[in-house]
Amino acid sequence: MYRAAREGQPAPKQRATTSRQPLHDVEPNFDDEDGAVGRATTWYSGEIITHRGPESTARCPSRVLSDEQRERLVGDSREIVELITSNPSALGSLVTCDESWIYCYDPETKRQSSQWKHFDSPRPKKARQSKSTGKLMMIPFFDSKGMIYIHWVSSGQTVNKEYYVEVLREFRKRFRRNRPELFKSGRWHLQQYNAAVHKSILVPNYMTEMGVKTVLHPLYSPDLAPCDFWLFLKLKENFRGRRSEDIEEMKEAVIRVLDTFALEDYEGAFKKWLERYNKCIEVGGSYFEGD
Repeated sequence: MYRAAREGQPAPKQRATTSRQPLHDVEPNFDDEDGAVGRATTWYSGEIITHRGPESTARCPSRVLSDEQRERLVGDSREIVELITSNPSALGSLVTCDESWIYCYDPETKRQSSQWKHFDSPRPKKARQSKSTGKLMMIPFFDSKGMIYIHWVSSGQTVNKEYYVEVLREFRKRFRRNRPELFKSGRWHLQQYNAAVHKSILVPNYMTEMGVKTVLHPLYSPDLAPCDFWLFLKLKENFRGRRSEDIEEMKEAVIRVLDTFALEDYEGAFKKWLERYNKCIEVGGSYFEGD
């Protein structure tokens, strides 16, 4: 939290600087998984980004990639960029999906709970809070035109290969109903995160049987998934610090938030998706900061 430079006035933000160091020379800091003020997003390579200012923090990449993995990442990104750029309408024919837990209560981040204070006043204190035990997994399917289908995983249900195939069956029904022209054309692709259950032989066999074309997601790259860098991020920003009494109330709250997303929001997310792939190719699979 920044202190005021003058009484009752917010302090000017200090410019962040970055330093590159091998990951093994730095002690990881996982105290604040949501990110503190002044922290950048880092995903790739064996390097970290350190911001120097009133709060100096380090963010470790999600995984340290080898040269071979970065080369593969760039290759996968090039394939997707070529698919999209070869056909002007290709970006509008991509459907993406992923899974995430939604909690009945999720504490605010440090940024959200920050407060203005007098220069000489003591630093405000806040009790440490944790996520509620009430939670539900959602599996959303959407494209650049909007949400197509949301599957809610029942409490206690394991998402195995058989269950996921049933989820895909239901998605296909909803897709045919909500995007009839695109469905009939057969010129659409489903991009899904590369979880183990998605790669099980049963799932690709079903895709082949139904004539569903897929786009593989690059390994260890949540920043190249619209669900991660946009949808789940926006959803959870709205829920942090708010409490739902039960699962049904939480599901209704999710739908209300999604209803506020305009067509331009979905289109913008898919355009940013393409920009991120291009940026990944540009930096050779190494890290890059934010957007």
